[in-house]
Amino acid sequence: MTESLGFNYELTEFSGESPIFPLPNTVFFPKTLLPLHIFEERYKEMVRDVLTGERIICVTLLKEGWEEDYFEKPQIFTTGTIGYVEKFKRLEDGKFNILLNGLSKVEIHELPQKMPYRRGEMEILQDSTSGGNLREEREALLRQFRKIAQMTEADFPIEDILSEDVPLEMLVNLLTTWLPITTEDKQKLLEIQNIPIRSEIVREYLRQEIKDLGFLDDLDIMIPDNPRWN
Repeated sequence: MTESLGFNYELTEFSGESPIFPLPNTVFFPKTLLPLHIFEERYKEMVRDVLTGERIICVTLLKEGWEEDYFEKPQIFTTGTIGYVEKFKRLEDGKFNILLNGLSKVEIHELPQKMPYRRGEMEILQDSTSGGNLREEREALLRQFRKIAQMTEADFPIEDILSEDVPLEMLVNLLTTWLPITTEDKQKLLEIQNIPIRSEIVREYLRQEIKDLGFLDDLDIMIPDNPRWN
């Protein structure tokens, strides 16, 4: 793999335009890592181009029915995430393995297609942190997930999270990526522009996961009494 400086990337350096990489079963979140295997000719060209430029790719989810128009221009969700090519490896036949570092959520304004792959102008979306205590939310999430991890031996780096003061946004996004929920539900979570609200919803998913596992009675959790749940 070739190392890069993506973890130190400043969005002020971003031109505001990038390739669009639509995927059928993946929702990419900021402050997470996404490994990808690139094998289609148009996307091999895309990676070659970004490696000589800003190294930015926007990942977004394909809408239902994409199979009928996959090699043309299937519909996409216009909220996605731009990522920096943190690492890459060139493979046989021009294929690549790449690792994207999620930088920011964006609103995609697609441009007329002049390349084999799609491109768009990316409007940076800043999530709000108002309306909640970020530290309390973080601790509540960790309590719930710690219980799941203990009971199921979850394949998730929980100790890495517990050993560092991981920001709430990163924790919420990591847990959302891990949760066994539909890609459509993950897309809905991505589109919520308030981190405490997104955290409450993730806690409810975790609560349901614990309930399904039969461990609810043993857990001291905070269940939101927010009217937005009603």
